[in-house]
Amino acid sequence: MLLAIPRYGRVWRACLRNCFARELEFRSSFVLTAISTLFSSMFSIVLAAQVFANVQQVAGWDFDRMFILTGSFLIVRGLCAGLCQPNMQKLSELVNKGELDFVLVRPISSQFLVSIRYVNFGALITAVVGVAYVLIGLARLNLTPGVEATVAYGVTLATAFVSIYALWFMSVTLSLWTGRINNISSLFDAVVIMGRMPADVYRGVVGVLLTLVLPIAAIATLPAKALLGVLEPAIIPYQMVLSAALLWASHRFWNFSLRRYTSASS
Repeated sequence: MLLAIPRYGRVWRACLRNCFARELEFRSSFVLTAISTLFSSMFSIVLAAQVFANVQQVAGWDFDRMFILTGSFLIVRGLCAGLCQPNMQKLSELVNKGELDFVLVRPISSQFLVSIRYVNFGALITAVVGVAYVLIGLARLNLTPGVEATVAYGVTLATAFVSIYALWFMSVTLSLWTGRINNISSLFDAVVIMGRMPADVYRGVVGVLLTLVLPIAAIATLPAKALLGVLEPAIIPYQMVLSAALLWASHRFWNFSLRRYTSASS
C-alpha cells in the first residue's frame, strides 16, 4: 500500500496540471468565477454582522469569535467546493453516459480516480478568504495560538474535510443504484451550510447527531474551539476515528454499489 502512494501522487499531480491548463484556456471564466466566489465569501461576515448588531452573543459566541468560526467554515467549504464538488457532480454523468467503464478498467483505485479528476481553482478562493477571516478574528481577540492549539486546529480541519468528503461521496454513490440523481450533489452542499452556525445552537438528539455521528454541524465549530483553546482534548481523537470510519464506510459502500452497476457495454 505504501509503495503505491508515489504512483497515486503522480496521478493527482497530472490531474492538477490538466485542470490548471483548462483554467488557463478560459481565463475570463476563471476570473469571473473567482470574483463571484470572493464576494460570496465576503458576504458571510456581513450576515454575521447583521445578527450581532442586535445581540451580544449567540450560544456563547460573540462577533469576534464568529470571525474565526466563519473563517474556519469557509476554509472547509472552499476546499470541498474546489476539490470535491466538481467530481461529485460529474459522477452521475459518468454513470449515465457509460464513461465510468473507462475508469473501472484503469489499474488504480476507481474511488480515488473519480474523486480527484477535476479541480475548480476559482472556488479555492473561498478558503483563502477563510484564512483571512481567521487571522482577523485572532487579531481582534488579541490571541496568539500556541503550537498545540495550531496543531489541533489543523487536525480538526482535516478531519472535517475528510468527514464531509466521505458523507458526500456516499450520497452521490447512490447514482450507481438509481441512475439519475443529478441534484443530490447540490442538495448535500445545502446541508453543509448548517456548519456555518455554531454547533452549540443545535440541542438534544439533533445536536448529538449532527456533531458526534454525522459531524456536519461541527465542521467549523470544533476547529474554531481548538484555535481558541476551549476544545475538550478527548474530542480530537474521537473526530480522527470518526473521520477514518466514515472514509472506510465510503470505500466499502462504493465497492458494494459497483456490484449493481451495469456498464454501458452490457
